[in-house]
Amino acid sequence: MRQVTIWPRSAVILEEELRNLHTKGELSFGVFGAELTLYKIPYTLDTVKILSNRGLLLEILPILRLCLEMMSWATVAFNLVDEEQVATLKAQSCISHMKSVYRTTGRLYGYLSQFTHWGHIVHGHFIAADEGRIAVLKASVRYRAMGLALCLVVLDAFVEVIKHLYKDRSDTLVLRIQDGLHRNTSRKTYQAVANITELSGLDDLREIQSFLS
Repeated sequence: MRQVTIWPRSAVILEEELRNLHTKGELSFGVFGAELTLYKIPYTLDTVKILSNRGLLLEILPILRLCLEMMSWATVAFNLVDEEQVATLKAQSCISHMKSVYRTTGRLYGYLSQFTHWGHIVHGHFIAADEGRIAVLKASVRYRAMGLALCLVVLDAFVEVIKHLYKDRSDTLVLRIQDGLHRNTSRKTYQAVANITELSGLDDLREIQSFLS
């Protein structure tokens, strides 16, 4: 599979632009917590990319789920002033609020949650049978394609969160990541996932592509 060209400097770009978007002056407790949370996400996504390129899937799903919880929490916390409300805010309860920013958040969260907790239902997805022999499937090209596509979907959601919170101030960040300001199928994240889906021809990838809001 060809390299996904959106990735080489995306984490660096996001960190640079998030520093530029940092709210100046006296910060509310909510904005302070939200911006710290948002600033952590690019590095976390870059780590997921590294694991995905190694053909891992089981290991990256909980991390991507965490990223979705982080951006959901930040979306709500950003508009809170009361310190107690921010301190007691639960990420899981913020997922529903995120749907107004990224329509498919609920479905994506459910998909990423499938393998968060270890159990019998997980085993069949990581066991390979060949001529009566059973082996643990540690990594695969299929998992690499799925992992990279999921990374891109979560990145797509992250960009929408930034647009929602910072409005027109986020235009430079959006342009540098997506090569355009309009949310259509020409944006880079959509094109990258579409390319992976076409190259793989897998139903798994078509399902992942459907999460692009």
